Amino acid sequence: MKTRKIVTGLLASMLGTLTACGQLAKMPEGKLLNVEYTESGTMAGFQFEGRVNTGKNGVVRMEVSSESYGPVVKKKVNANVLDDLRKIIEEEKMYAYKENYQPSFEVLDGESWYFNATFENDKYISSGGSNAWPAGNGLKRIKGYLQSLIGDSKPAEASSADETDENKE
Repeated sequence: MKTRKIVTGLLASMLGTLTACGQLAKMPEGKLLNVEYTESGTMAGFQFEGRVNTGKNGVVRMEVSSESYGPVVKKKVNANVLDDLRKIIEEEKMYAYKENYQPSFEVLDGESWYFNATFENDKYISSGGSNAWPAGNGLKRIKGYLQSLIGDSKPAEASSADETDENKE
């Protein structure tokens, strides 16, 4: 009887550890509302910064900067962009990412990253790291997809009309 309790306790402990590491995580249900991904260097600031946000009025906007201190492209995008991003998150199992990735050895310089996706019903995925990344191509695919949406777009110059639209969201 005592052995059974010990084995049950060990199994429960292992299951808890696997769940904590995200191995048994599930894709959040509901509509994807916002995605943010950034990469930055220790001394150089943001190397890439990309966001897709659903405004209060349902309009989906994107902001992407592909270089340190570079110009930001801002534009309205089709709501299907969020469906495409959700598909990447699901295919790459990004919902199973750990909360934080750190290297085995201390690194005083290098790169860090942050990923966040919010869904309906207050569900979210949030992960980041410093000189360590999760397995797979999820982050690269998100970055590549956002960069592909820029196309030949020119950086946004705030006009009074744009500011008025953004204040309504």
